[in-house]
Amino acid sequence: MREEYIKLIKEYIKLKPEYRHTLDEIKANVLSVGATETEFEQAIKEITGLPTPSIVLIQTIKPQIQAIKKEKYYKEIHDKASGFLKNLNGRFKRNKRWFAASFLSAVVATSFSFVNFKLPPQTSNNIVQVSRKIIENKTKFPIVYANSMPIDAEKTFSFKPVNDIRLTVTNKPRREVLGFFPYWMLPIEEKISLDTLTTISLFAIEIDGTGNIVTQNSEGKLDGGWTMWQSPELNTLIKRAKNQNIKIYLTLKSFSNENIVNLALNDESQKSFISNALYLVNSKNLDGVNIDFEYTGEVNLEIKKGFTRLITNLNSELKRQIPESVLTIDTFLVSGSENGIFDIQALSRESDAFVIMGYDMHTPLGDPGPVSAMGGTTNIVGYVQGYLEKAPPEKIILAVPYYGYDWPADSNAEQRVKILPFAEILELSQDFKLAWDETSQTPHFNYTEDGIKRVVHFDNVRSLGIKYDFINKKDLRGVGIWALGYDGLNSDLQKLILDKFSD
Repeated sequence: MREEYIKLIKEYIKLKPEYRHTLDEIKANVLSVGATETEFEQAIKEITGLPTPSIVLIQTIKPQIQAIKKEKYYKEIHDKASGFLKNLNGRFKRNKRWFAASFLSAVVATSFSFVNFKLPPQTSNNIVQVSRKIIENKTKFPIVYANSMPIDAEKTFSFKPVNDIRLTVTNKPRREVLGFFPYWMLPIEEKISLDTLTTISLFAIEIDGTGNIVTQNSEGKLDGGWTMWQSPELNTLIKRAKNQNIKIYLTLKSFSNENIVNLALNDESQKSFISNALYLVNSKNLDGVNIDFEYTGEVNLEIKKGFTRLITNLNSELKRQIPESVLTIDTFLVSGSENGIFDIQALSRESDAFVIMGYDMHTPLGDPGPVSAMGGTTNIVGYVQGYLEKAPPEKIILAVPYYGYDWPADSNAEQRVKILPFAEILELSQDFKLAWDETSQTPHFNYTEDGIKRVVHFDNVRSLGIKYDFINKKDLRGVGIWALGYDGLNSDLQKLILDKFSD
């Protein structure tokens, strides 16, 4: 692998984005300037410390991009590039995917600027020049939601509690407290307290573009969600929750734009999806479905209406078969105010609640900053108001983070960003002074590791208390938690829920 390409990809990804897209577009873009798939995957791994997430690639781009990059004279390359882009633009028009075509056009115009000269070999200086051009053109880069990064469950529960106080819970909260239970926490499910919850959602079974269940990942291994679904430990968790009168939903997820579009527009895919969803819910006697379809970018009206129709049909059949069941939809913080796949006003009539993902305002792929800010450029207060103008408060759940991010203070440092569960942050922060940001209403602290200065942004009792007061003030349906077990053996966050939401 070539280090200069890995550095380019990392610089490209770390640029502050203006909107959210997906990794497939980043990958296509960096391939267009000569990087390889292996170099891309290494760059992602170095940034996040994890293997590359599942990526849906536009496979037809790759061979033609490589052909364009051969060392030939400008005119020959320009003709080939122009023909390719014309063909690509038509293909993308048909598929409503404009971003890659416009980006590639800009790259070709930038890269082949010397008439009748041979393309220079890919040197480090040349890579930097291309990177600078990308920056100057203010290309929009994707944010990849990192909230579904697995954590080390055993390690999280290895930290001693700061305050070893056990709670006795006599009453359930008066608002909904929805905790997401990710499949990677299942091995230690018996250690995770459910006492302060009204609902849990099992995260997650993935759905493909035909409406079928994804049982294997791209590497041919059993999918984590499917493995959870078949595990005896899940049955134990479900039984324990039901004994505590806790409702149980199943999260059905798709993070692929292509698959979501196909589900929105194809009747047969919709039928398969609804049939599979109802089978899963009925087979384990669950109480509802949570939809986590994270389509990113703008959509046309046809796709938007198609997604609303998908939710309408699912809700209708869910209520027919299980009249008391609940359908919730996970939505981006900005979805109440910006154009995207979620028609909040229409979906409000066809579902029971929105779970607003009120986190990841700063991620491992960008600069350090508050993960869940109450004030500032991107903030909960302003964007929730956008929802309240289109949906009643009893249909809004604000989800909050039980995690934080640990960045190198110098963005150029060759150190990865870490995702830390609340229990680990509490342990790490004991020896350092906390700082408070009055604008975002969140804490952070600095420390040094191996000579590298680092900064951790997170939420604690103080900042979450402010968010819970906001939920009460706006009379919202309740709060969502990403994710259960991230507080380890500590009980402070559970106590806070009882203090803020119990009578």
